[in-house]
Amino acid sequence: MKDVDKFARFYESDFGKRILEKEAEYIQKELKDCDKILDVGCGIGIFEERLSGLDITGLDISEEMITEAGKRSDKKFVVGDAENLEFDDASFDGVLYVAALEFIADYKKAVRESWRVTKPGGKLLALMLNPSSRYFHEQSEDKDSYFGRVLHTDVDEIRDYIAELYEIVKEEYFLGITGKGVFETRDKNMRACTRSSGKRIDRDNKVSMI
Repeated sequence: MKDVDKFARFYESDFGKRILEKEAEYIQKELKDCDKILDVGCGIGIFEERLSGLDITGLDISEEMITEAGKRSDKKFVVGDAENLEFDDASFDGVLYVAALEFIADYKKAVRESWRVTKPGGKLLALMLNPSSRYFHEQSEDKDSYFGRVLHTDVDEIRDYIAELYEIVKEEYFLGITGKGVFETRDKNMRACTRSSGKRIDRDNKVSMI
């Protein structure tokens, strides 16, 4: 339960609440037209709790996280593997990753699975940590931080693979963070996250499934 408690304490802190507000605001704007959304790596279900007006199914590989998520929201939560989604083809209008893809061992397989369960013309929204940011480096130096578990730090490589299966319609850095401050900035090194939004490419038009 250590990770569950740590995430809960973070999002209940003033600093965590400010980050949550910015992220939730962006997710709401990008996915508001999606009828059914899959949140891969939902953790304790903080976005399901916050975005009550969206039909979101939360998925996480951790049973402890899913148990906690179920206490926070009446949304549907399932224990599952991002690399082997147990959903039918074209089940969702949108798939969401928030600080999740970079932690998945075979992120390419996860993206392919996302493509499979996304309806034609559906969306993928990936918010990833920016490894070039000052905030990332500060957190990585903390031996207790989950940032140390990041498996993939080349977000451009991840973005390029997403672009093989989804038409990228928006890509940008956002969420300026320094210390405990959250602010707007144009400085890439101060922006803690990247965000890529894409529309599902039809099977016959996509570049590769390998």
